[in-house]
Amino acid sequence: MRKSARLSSIGTAKACNSSGTFRTRFSLPSFIKQVKRLTDDQRALIEKMGFGNLLLIPNHTLSKNLLVELMENWSVEKHAFLLHPGEFHISLMDVALILGLRVVGVPVLLRDDEPFSELESEYGAALWKRKIAVAFLESRLDSLVGICNDDFVRTFLLYTFGTFLFPNANGQVDSRYLSFLQNLDGICEFAWGAAVLQDIFNWLDRRKEVNVQYVGGCLIFLQIWSYEHIDIARPSLLDFGVTFPRVCRWDNSRSLHKQRFTSQFKDLQDHQVTLNELQVTPIEMEVDIIKELMEAHNQEEHLKGQNSCINSPTVGDNHLRNRSQMVNEQIVEVESDSETSTTGVNSDHLFGPEKLPEVLTDTVGYPSTSCCLSKREEQTKLASTSQDSSFIAISDDDDDLRSRVKMLQEQNMELKKEMDKLKRENGLLRDQLLSVSNLELQNTELKRQADELRRENQLLSLSSNNLVLRLEKLLLDGDASATEE
Repeated sequence: MRKSARLSSIGTAKACNSSGTFRTRFSLPSFIKQVKRLTDDQRALIEKMGFGNLLLIPNHTLSKNLLVELMENWSVEKHAFLLHPGEFHISLMDVALILGLRVVGVPVLLRDDEPFSELESEYGAALWKRKIAVAFLESRLDSLVGICNDDFVRTFLLYTFGTFLFPNANGQVDSRYLSFLQNLDGICEFAWGAAVLQDIFNWLDRRKEVNVQYVGGCLIFLQIWSYEHIDIARPSLLDFGVTFPRVCRWDNSRSLHKQRFTSQFKDLQDHQVTLNELQVTPIEMEVDIIKELMEAHNQEEHLKGQNSCINSPTVGDNHLRNRSQMVNEQIVEVESDSETSTTGVNSDHLFGPEKLPEVLTDTVGYPSTSCCLSKREEQTKLASTSQDSSFIAISDDDDDLRSRVKMLQEQNMELKKEMDKLKRENGLLRDQLLSVSNLELQNTELKRQADELRRENQLLSLSSNNLVLRLEKLLLDGDASATEE
């Protein structure tokens, strides 16, 4: 399918969002427009992939003034908003409650060494430019109206990434996401919510450090997070049945969006904020992704408790957190090959909580967000750790743990190489099967032609026999006439 040159709704969204102190290609209206076109069967497919809660989201207008104040109060070093009452951290539980996305599962890692696939080529990407235009995806969805197949699922999810979950500054989607969408049965196993959180962190860092004019990421999540934690520009709660995800329960009050909130943020009072973790309601506790996250958190706390009983002397909570982050950062260091790219989602930092045996990390805990620490924060924490003489030296158990983690990472790389090899072999076998199928078809056709030739030969044989008999009769009649004369 060739790329469409027509003006898409994303282009319109760009024009509408061009005012204010920053620009964005985040476009909730464009996403909702496509959601409204889905058939019941198409909705069922998207729900099966783990993105069904996104289909419930109503239209919200971005409050740019509110978002600007949040960005101005962001701390790159602490990965938190520094406001008068204290540090406000965004947790994985916030993502799960607000967007309804899974935050525990297989990491979403866009690797620089990811092999270029034929599937990427089918969606208009090239080896030298692994990008897919959102306008192209929109045109492709136009041709898939009412169709339920693999192409629809991949196209709709890529469009969701480009307009809602991972929008960037250039209106394109990284084609390497197709490596996670190739096997549709495995899409729901990935920690997409953790990837969304890491992407937001990357954009907040870039906005604070270099004051980028285009800000990407899922900005409506950031806005709803502010509603949930801070009583500034907070609209009224809607009184209807949809209570999950929480992005669905807030009214879209446009009258507040044009206000300036600088003084209100400076004068925040304790009663206006929810500094601690959001309280999970009984209804939310029955949601699978919430139960999964709470169970993972309980397991982590249990392991931490066992570890604190075994190790001596007793180590404080801050030290445990630092040790946990150091272990997690070493995992990230092994997986990461490059810094955050200038456009799109960070190539190597989008990851969810890995389930490694006996690894004490904060990747699945809440409100901690150590799973999303940047390299800059990692360097700062390691430097401060080396300078603090009061920290206890890392024990032999930690060394063994690091060795095991490193070994697991090496085994993981070997398994991936083996998988690539098996994929190539499967491709060859598939080609051979296709060749056999083609030969069988050719053989069937040849047999049919041979049968037709046999029938023609039989007809010709009968005709020749009849001709011989007629000639013999003529000759006999001629001889009889000659004898009578």
